[in-house]
Amino acid sequence: MNFNSFPNEVLCSIFDYLQWKDRQRVSLVCRRWNAIINSDHYLRGQKLVLYNYNKAKFFSGVEVELLNRQKNIAFYSNAMFDTEELLDTIGRSFSGGSAMVRSLSLFLRSEHRLARLVVDNIPNLRHLTELKISANEGLTNGVLIDSASLEKLNISFYQSSVCQLVTPRLHTLHLTVRYPSEMELIGTISAQLVELKVSFISKDHVAKLFRCDFRSLKTLNISLKNDKYIAYSVSPVHLRPLEREAIFAQTIVGLETLRIVDICNIFDIDFLKMFAYAKSLKALTINYFKLVSEVSELINGFKGLEYLNLEGCQRMDDSKRLQLPCLQTLVMPYKQLSLFSATQLDTLTTLYYNNTTKDQTLLIKKIAATFTNLSFLCLQHFDNELDRNALLHLNLLTKLRVLVIENMSVSSSVFENCPTVPQLQRLVTDTIVSEVSMLDMIPARFPSLQTLVISNCFLYLILEDSGKHYTTFDELRRQMPCCRISTKDSTIFTNTAKQS
Repeated sequence: MNFNSFPNEVLCSIFDYLQWKDRQRVSLVCRRWNAIINSDHYLRGQKLVLYNYNKAKFFSGVEVELLNRQKNIAFYSNAMFDTEELLDTIGRSFSGGSAMVRSLSLFLRSEHRLARLVVDNIPNLRHLTELKISANEGLTNGVLIDSASLEKLNISFYQSSVCQLVTPRLHTLHLTVRYPSEMELIGTISAQLVELKVSFISKDHVAKLFRCDFRSLKTLNISLKNDKYIAYSVSPVHLRPLEREAIFAQTIVGLETLRIVDICNIFDIDFLKMFAYAKSLKALTINYFKLVSEVSELINGFKGLEYLNLEGCQRMDDSKRLQLPCLQTLVMPYKQLSLFSATQLDTLTTLYYNNTTKDQTLLIKKIAATFTNLSFLCLQHFDNELDRNALLHLNLLTKLRVLVIENMSVSSSVFENCPTVPQLQRLVTDTIVSEVSMLDMIPARFPSLQTLVISNCFLYLILEDSGKHYTTFDELRRQMPCCRISTKDSTIFTNTAKQS
């Protein structure tokens, strides 16, 4: 249609009509959506997520009654798009004292009325137990969180924002430390915390952690992230005598879980030695450290350790042995070629293992000889393809119930050369690349399989002729009627078609 031939007044009428039709369609959608989310059949256990970014104003139609009923709410807000409708709905809901919200998340792009409105009304939220605040810009007037019911708090401020807490029941704090004020916040409430997760953006604040009183702490998670403030720093974190106060050693004796992640290799052995007093430790994670002899000795000092994660660490000296009589779960260091002594790890039931050797024929045989009670085995991050003989002796793991293969290329014959394993109940292949013929032998090799997960896998087949047969996911389900099979995000590729 050529609109140039129409008079201006006709064009204006046409455009007015089209705009009216658009408004009608939008209004209809909003009314239908509003009727759904405000109905008695709405899933109240789900999270209600409200956006007001740009033109995606997904809070339209939300009523006070809906906010009052929801137990899990998240606000994604931009100061440029605050509206009186949203502010009025939140104000009437949260200030009335009848809101049932237990978990509340605020993702704020800048300081604006929504943040202040929600935070100021927190004392009225009598059921609130979890709160998360993430703000891109500074809240210049500071933040006062006053709640008699709050138990878990997660804070991440990208600009300096002083935060004060009046939270007598708070026991879990997740905090991103960028400024001195955040370390001062930890110091004010450290004695009441049971769990602390702290992510440092600068190494300059780490030493202050050892001045805190952690008398009630059971779980401590410390990470030093790769950021512009420390990316070019090469000096490790050294602790002056002032930081070696006896109060820290006394207050961590009850610590049960410790996780230290140092992607930038800033922490030194003196930093780790500060935790040698945690004699009640049951779970230890040390990632991206050099496993020098002093670190090995420190680990062996935790005799009650049940879980040990050494992911990302440079491999341990072959002459060193773990002497942990209670160890049940082990995540091996990267490129660890040797295995530990069987007499020291016979309690182990769960193993995460990676390998760099090309000849994997004796891999499982060595694992079976070392970890005699293994019921869960995860093979991951192999530098070379998981070859056709890698599972040759899998039947030697007589107590194995779960096998996971993830993040690698896998030979299509890996199950063809595998013996029958009647005791295996769960098989997981996650993020692997292989030929689709890998599926052919699964029903025969694992007859008692109850769960098969094929997640995010790329299975390919190059057809030499149109008559060649290959096992499809549906056919696999027909062959294993008693097994629950999931093929989420996995695809079979051929030269003519794909099956997802």
